[in-house]
Amino acid sequence: MVAQPARSAEAACSEAQYEFIVSDAPNVVFQAGAGAGKTWAGVCKALLNARRSPGSRGMFVAPSFPQLQQAVMPHLLTLGGDMGLLTLWDWQKQQNRIVLPNGSEFWLRSADNPAALLGADLAWCVGDEVALWKRQAYDYLMGRLRQPGYPHQAAFTFTPKGRNWCWEVLGVEREGLEIIRASTFTNPFLEDDYHERLRREYGEGTQLWQQEVLGEYVAWEGLVYPQFGVDTHIIEPPADIVTAVGGVDWGWTNPGVMLVLGVAADGTFHVLHETYEREQPIEWWAAEAQRLTARYGVSEWHCDPSEPGNIRALKVAGVEAVAANNAVVPGIAAVSARIASRELLLAPQCVETVRELQAYCWKTRPDGTQRKDEPEKHNDHAMDALRYAVMALTVVKRRGYVRSW
Repeated sequence: MVAQPARSAEAACSEAQYEFIVSDAPNVVFQAGAGAGKTWAGVCKALLNARRSPGSRGMFVAPSFPQLQQAVMPHLLTLGGDMGLLTLWDWQKQQNRIVLPNGSEFWLRSADNPAALLGADLAWCVGDEVALWKRQAYDYLMGRLRQPGYPHQAAFTFTPKGRNWCWEVLGVEREGLEIIRASTFTNPFLEDDYHERLRREYGEGTQLWQQEVLGEYVAWEGLVYPQFGVDTHIIEPPADIVTAVGGVDWGWTNPGVMLVLGVAADGTFHVLHETYEREQPIEWWAAEAQRLTARYGVSEWHCDPSEPGNIRALKVAGVEAVAANNAVVPGIAAVSARIASRELLLAPQCVETVRELQAYCWKTRPDGTQRKDEPEKHNDHAMDALRYAVMALTVVKRRGYVRSW
């Protein structure tokens, strides 16, 4: 059987996606709301660069390896199939390297390990959800654009996450930087129920709506955890985790969340894992709790007490589950104290928890002032699970209970 040659492929896209894909600017940004098709456009951009520059080297970088697997790979395989590349390219999976028939190649990498971006001379790069990256990863990647004999281009897609380093570096157009902006609603392929879900989840007109739907930079006022920072609180967890517990916030239309937190030998708390899913039945969550208990040695799951039937279902599945301490203000105080002292750290793959930490706000009164005793009921699913687990670990640590992991 003779392999068919690579072919051109037609795909419908929004105007903003098209402008980003065909841009020749040295640096181009697709700044857009959630669901605007940013990752799809980034994968198209990568394949276009590789196809039209024979012999070039490139890199596609996602915020974390799970996001590379779950968000990027499906688009890459679909578009690669449409272009007839699946039987032609050489996908070296051990190295996460793809070589095309024209001699161009590109690596698939995650930004949670900035050092992995070093060592390659590149003609082009595409970065996905760069607002969730550490600044160091961005700097390392930009320093790789130096392959001789080729034009160099850096392309980035993201939804803003407050006025962080990304706003400072990529937020204002300048010579050599093209910014293409779009809202979630510019994607004509989303169904109406997705739009309605965003309205329920984020609250139309709120700061969160401006950021996550309109794709705008927001100077967050009244953050519950203002001390949290991507560069200061995200690290790979240590190997010496001595005990672990879980926090669970139930959901259906809104996401349900399971977080695993561990205590290291030095007493620091680490968010080791997040599961963040919608519309999953309790049987699915029970199986997930079983899997995570076995993997991390979770001693107990502390669950949102509003669904006692779900807690019973976990117990029936053989999982130690109890109703969590749901005291909101004391729980927030416990989390805040550990964030302020850098005693609460997150694994890089916990991207939804990071996103919520950067947008979790106190409720605003009609006169515009902030309440310091009640957070907004938006963007709080991982925050509730985090609060449950931190309160539980605080008690565990106080009792001196140690379990090997």
